[in-house]
Amino acid sequence: MPFILLIPAVVFFSLFTIWPLFTVFKLSLYQTNFITTTFVGLQNYIDLFFNEMFVQAIKNSWMYIILMVIGMTTSSITIALMVAKLNKKWQDTSRILLYIPVLSGGIIIAQVWRWIFSMDGVVNWLLSLFNLEPVNWFGQGITAIPVIVFIVVVASIGSYVIILLASILSIDRSIFEAAMIDGASNRQIKRLITIPLLMPTILLIALLSMIGSLQIFEIIFVLCPQVYAYTPTFSIYTVGFKFSKWGLASAQSVILMVITVILSIIKSKVEKYNDK
Repeated sequence: MPFILLIPAVVFFSLFTIWPLFTVFKLSLYQTNFITTTFVGLQNYIDLFFNEMFVQAIKNSWMYIILMVIGMTTSSITIALMVAKLNKKWQDTSRILLYIPVLSGGIIIAQVWRWIFSMDGVVNWLLSLFNLEPVNWFGQGITAIPVIVFIVVVASIGSYVIILLASILSIDRSIFEAAMIDGASNRQIKRLITIPLLMPTILLIALLSMIGSLQIFEIIFVLCPQVYAYTPTFSIYTVGFKFSKWGLASAQSVILMVITVILSIIKSKVEKYNDK
């Protein structure tokens, strides 16, 4: 009888998770625009290796991953360590202020940053103060990708800071007190005690950043919908919704799903290690 209570959850999971996954995998074996459909087997997966857009998106992914991991981990650690020094009242206030951008819509945030990084925007105005030429930030991949990563980091850093802050506050205060009695400076305490104890959480944040970097969409859609800035997610959208190549888009989705599942498994292993 208790299993009857699971029926609604199982039905919901089957309809909105299992069935869509099965449908996507099935579509990846066909060449279809939903008007004409032809079974091609694994040909879509083979074609992806020669698809310029997908190959460029995979190349971009490495740059996104590297910049996201470095930017997100370093900035969140720095901010979390600063907030941890505050009293309880200001820690709670900082949590709220840092989390507000996370709740904001990506499209809205992108519109604000479009103005900041436009040719006559704030950033180029600051450059002009030093007699530097204005930069078309979204005109080439070498500048567009770092700017997009910067925007994503600023918009989502609040949740990572909260995770790190919780880990910092859970460390036994007696460890720090013992180190201070032994003559350790604040810098030595951070470098030799705090950071090593936070390594499982830092690794978790790095893995979450990797997964998030593959799924950047709104910022690219608004600011730079060009191949040189594509992520795999945006490549799927373009191939499917713009070119109506649903079989090829589904094959890309399956590959992205496999990568995400692998990273998620690693993430779960890190979480289990972190709980020990």
